[in-house]
Amino acid sequence: MRQNDKYYTMQFQPGHAKLGGRIKGTPNKETSVTRAAISSLLSQYVASGQIDKDFATLDPRERITIAERLFQYCVPKMQATAVDITEQSRSTIADRLRALAEEPNN
Repeated sequence: MRQNDKYYTMQFQPGHAKLGGRIKGTPNKETSVTRAAISSLLSQYVASGQIDKDFATLDPRERITIAERLFQYCVPKMQATAVDITEQSRSTIADRLRALAEEPNN
């Protein structure tokens, strides 16, 4: 065999058809099994009432820290937004009130 033969070198050839593997968008089985196991464990922990007892034994600082960590999983994080205020677009409250007063009533 020649060294430049594509079957010999086993190099990726651009444009070739996909061979095997997961279909695009198919979830990883290991991840879903792990999530289900953790969810089941936490459900049992909450249902037993033990979480309330454990939470009550913590000092206030630890309670805040744990609550903050738990919120990450149930409350979406807010995204920072950038506001571009240029000299041209600046208006005062008085300018806005004048403009509103000039608008016809609906």
